[in-house]
Amino acid sequence: MSWNIKSISGGFVAIATGAFLALSNVSAVAFPDKDITFIVPYKPGGGSDAQARRLQAGLEKNLGVKIRIVYKTGGGGAVGFNELYRSKPDGYTISNVVVPNIIVTSKGKDVGYKPGDFAYIGMTEKSVGALAVKKGSKYKSLKELVTFAKANPGKLTIAGVGSTGHSNYAEMVNALGIKATYVPISGGVGKMLPFLIGGHFEASILAASHGVKHRAKVDVLGLAGDKKSSALPAPTMDSLGFKGFTMETTWGLMAPPGTPADRVKILNAALLKTIADPSVKDAQLKVGMIPMAQTPEEAKKYVANAAGAVARRAKMLEMLLKK
Repeated sequence: MSWNIKSISGGFVAIATGAFLALSNVSAVAFPDKDITFIVPYKPGGGSDAQARRLQAGLEKNLGVKIRIVYKTGGGGAVGFNELYRSKPDGYTISNVVVPNIIVTSKGKDVGYKPGDFAYIGMTEKSVGALAVKKGSKYKSLKELVTFAKANPGKLTIAGVGSTGHSNYAEMVNALGIKATYVPISGGVGKMLPFLIGGHFEASILAASHGVKHRAKVDVLGLAGDKKSSALPAPTMDSLGFKGFTMETTWGLMAPPGTPADRVKILNAALLKTIADPSVKDAQLKVGMIPMAQTPEEAKKYVANAAGAVARRAKMLEMLLKK
């Protein structure tokens, strides 16, 4: 090992050249070189947990480190999103991002983040919205449900998850031309389904992928918009003449604000390799998901565009509440 002699305050100090170079290159250490924490902001068994499990093995293979899944639940996802927001921006903590949830929850009083703050890695899948009833319901079709609601304004009860569900509900009842009663549920779709199956309300708004997963217990009467599901034989609302309900739920990955762009790029490359695997695509399609592949820039733009749709639904909800 060679030595350099440096003058400091009139004295001299010997510095080992090799050690000095090693210290100056700390930032150049290969990334990643340790486990990555994957925050799931919703309870086990839900859509975000399922997405994380589909990606886990592929990310571990393509990054060469373990992916450690942890659950930080509450506030419709806000607790987990806040946990990520406060995490060290070094690429070793990532999280699900759910659109529009990340946008809607950011408007809460005690929430410190904004959707544009995060470093987006990429969106991986989406599912169209759906209106579901329990198996054995008296409503055998969407038209039967609409007919009842029009004859009995306000008597039909429809549940959704939190404030996101409420704005989706406003857009849906407007499209169907009915008056109903909204039932807010916190804790995700996994918390809502037992109440639907138990008859505590008559219908619920969820993603088509949830309808596929729980098709032994629920029937989907209609899908939002004009996009059919390859795994779910249900009609679209557009095809039945009910236009204007365009709900989509999208899942992706994000990192804390300020995460270095080069590390986000590495995470994105591993993500793209993972979702390109036929086994991952098959798993997505099997549960009614529409596969997606994005760059970090495309993901950031996607969230920004979704914010506009959320604002439109919020205005519709405001008008509905004034009636």
